[in-house]
Amino acid sequence: MIRRLLSLGAATLAALAGGCGDGPSTVPGGYRSPATWSSFVYATSSGPLLLEVRGDPFGTGTARLEAAVAASMAAALPGRPFAMTTDASQAPRPAFRVTVVLGPARDLDDRDICAGRAVPVTSSPGDGGRVDVAAAFCDGSSLLSSSRGWVAKVEDIDDRRFRRMLEQIARDLMGDPQ
Repeated sequence: MIRRLLSLGAATLAALAGGCGDGPSTVPGGYRSPATWSSFVYATSSGPLLLEVRGDPFGTGTARLEAAVAASMAAALPGRPFAMTTDASQAPRPAFRVTVVLGPARDLDDRDICAGRAVPVTSSPGDGGRVDVAAAFCDGSSLLSSSRGWVAKVEDIDDRRFRRMLEQIARDLMGDPQ
């Protein structure tokens, strides 16, 4: 219990401090299934985890963007190495997936991401090169966990701060096994 309180306090401080600069900043969603970590371990135990990326604010093309998002997120948990794929036929358990929405609507309900109803509303980085992200770890159409983040003054997908934001979102989604 104390560990959860400390984690919540750290996330709140990060959100407050991150609000004053250019980010990156992430905030875990309000709901987290108790089965998140075990579902993640199960989903990645015999192959890559399915990744869906919606939106392309940089105009780099789907393949390059998906590769950058997959590489960043897969590097986030060095204690539990895993791979990601955007090809459902390569994922041994495709019902389990991470969906990343680049440029989501501000009022997007995280459950809509898993239900396939999340459509990006911005097609390029906003004012000041700001990129907003909403992501969910899903089991079919059910939400296991979610996270939102943003980073400003980003010009392309190779920006280190954009990749750090994706790493933190992956940690928010998969969480701590405790």
